[in-house]
Amino acid sequence: MRKEKSDACPVCGVGDLKRITGEFTTEVEGPDGRPMKLSVPGVTWRHCASCGEDLLDDNASKAITKAHRAALKLLPAEEIHSLRQGLGKTQAQMSELLGIGEKTYSRWESGTHFQSEAFDRYLRLLQVPEVLDALNEIRLFKEGSTDSPTSTFTYVEAVEAYEHVGECSRRSAPACWFAASA
Repeated sequence: MRKEKSDACPVCGVGDLKRITGEFTTEVEGPDGRPMKLSVPGVTWRHCASCGEDLLDDNASKAITKAHRAALKLLPAEEIHSLRQGLGKTQAQMSELLGIGEKTYSRWESGTHFQSEAFDRYLRLLQVPEVLDALNEIRLFKEGSTDSPTSTFTYVEAVEAYEHVGECSRRSAPACWFAASA
């Protein structure tokens, strides 16, 4: 006999759901891509004694996601939001600055998706004023405005100037596009 929808487990349809508050332990992807154990205190969830399924509400999911970000040492969503506000930019302007889609940036800021390790480092660098200046200069260059008298970059026409760099790297490495002015 099936239980009423409110009492029954949505997975097995028969088990009684028990409300649990405590330390929730799960396995997540670690910084090296391998599974790691993550324990999050103070989480409330429902557990089915029949099939063993754990059901998380929005609050539990957010707490686990926040702990996972912290374990990966990624900037939390709140800090990404504060960084953007501190720069006085909209989400659209921020995504343009980073060279990513607006939805991608919005998901990082809302906490629904994690930024990669590379973008986490990039976001942290945005807190350095000289980095912002350099990014704006690169943006101006790409838009065709190369007359900046304060430019700290010069365009390298001949990639062969970097003969020590392998062919594959020459095509993709930013060092091939710009050289710091002396």
